Amino acid sequence: MSQKTRNNEVREKQQLLHGAVQQSQGERIMASSTRRSFLTAAPTTLAVGASLLAAPGAARNAMAQTDQACAISSDFNGTAISAGDWIWFTSVMKVHGLGSGPVTIGFMGSIEFSVDGTLYVVPVPSALVTFSPLVTVATTVFTNGQWVTTVPLSGLAGNVFFDGVALKAPAPAGFPGGIQPVTWQGMFFSMTPGLSVQWQWAAAVYSNALFGADYTLLGVKPVDDNQASVYQNSDHAGTPEYFKHYVVGGARGGGGSNFTGSYSGTDECTPMAANSGGGGS
Repeated sequence: MSQKTRNNEVREKQQLLHGAVQQSQGERIMASSTRRSFLTAAPTTLAVGASLLAAPGAARNAMAQTDQACAISSDFNGTAISAGDWIWFTSVMKVHGLGSGPVTIGFMGSIEFSVDGTLYVVPVPSALVTFSPLVTVATTVFTNGQWVTTVPLSGLAGNVFFDGVALKAPAPAGFPGGIQPVTWQGMFFSMTPGLSVQWQWAAAVYSNALFGADYTLLGVKPVDDNQASVYQNSDHAGTPEYFKHYVVGGARGGGGSNFTGSYSGTDECTPMAANSGGGGS
């Protein structure tokens, strides 16, 4: 297979999965790929502090569970989060079942937790991760409202970043310490069969008013590997390299050099089969 043909194959898979993500977020929510609807309560915006949904009681309308949805629950530490500070949620993956050709995996989901009887539901940007035999340097960009990560097909050490969202603590009280449980739920999908995704999430707090204003300015590290990206250091995948000196304690982190916070437990999911057809309504 020529390099031009392989490049075209990578682009085609990314475009098809991008279309599937866009369909998921519109009025027809992956109707061609799942037996039940996958819903978000509101569109994701760059400043998630403005799009945070707060609903009383059990108004869990951010996502209707599908047969292949995945969820991980964990707890925040006891450090209170001051009003105006940002919680930086990140998720990372390891993928098993990769072959010799390019593979793209999509994800969409939401985060929810309760504080004093109020349920907060945080829409998370959709994400695409491509493992490509043509790529030698891992990259992560935020474009068209979603995270797009491209990494080498093989030879990586550690985890790969795939999704992140910043949540601003509300005025005047912020968030108390010890929030539990905090649940990140979502769904993986791919056109490549036989894949298995192991994933985790983490959360750290950043004290900078501009942190969540523009994700393109964060400088998110795409992989743990200290040689595979432009950020050749020991920071975890998902570290916001351009803001890391603003990290403070809270959520699942203690500040200092813990730029992502501690990881949750690991969940293993099989991506749902995506297809390029229009499907029914």
